Amino acid sequence: MKTFKILSILCIAFSIFSCDPEENSTETPNIDLMAESISFSVVVDSNNPFTGVATITGTIRNIGDNYMSNHNQQSIYLYERSLGTPTTQLGTLVAQQSFQNLDTDETAQVTFSRTWNSSSPAEGEFPPEYIILISYDPDLYIDNNVHNDDTNQSNDQLLVSGEGINNLF
Repeated sequence: MKTFKILSILCIAFSIFSCDPEENSTETPNIDLMAESISFSVVVDSNNPFTGVATITGTIRNIGDNYMSNHNQQSIYLYERSLGTPTTQLGTLVAQQSFQNLDTDETAQVTFSRTWNSSSPAEGEFPPEYIILISYDPDLYIDNNVHNDDTNQSNDQLLVSGEGINNLF
């Protein structure tokens, strides 16, 4: 009988001390992906100093804990909103980039290139605005994965005027 009690105590002690404290942690991670920047670059046409190809790059950054998700559950969208488009609308979707996992401080980008004429009214005088937006699968918040639930959606979108492209000519 003593052997059974000692064996029981040893089993209980072993199970208590062998548990990983991280395994039982109920701490919710701080997941925060942020639309960080929209940048421009231009390759000027050698025959006309007012025209060229503009590249628009939208960057998002993980400013929270490691983001872990499944493939195709989130994307970065890049929109171009021309003059006259209501501000309640995003404009025309010009590029999209899916991404999956992002470690803390890691970035993901979406890129779009187009011809540009800085002397035209549509681009030079009234340049379009560019918007990047982080989009999540609607089921993301009910998939029981707390490592892909963005805790701050107020920084998931960024708008920048295309005027910065004209400044590069």
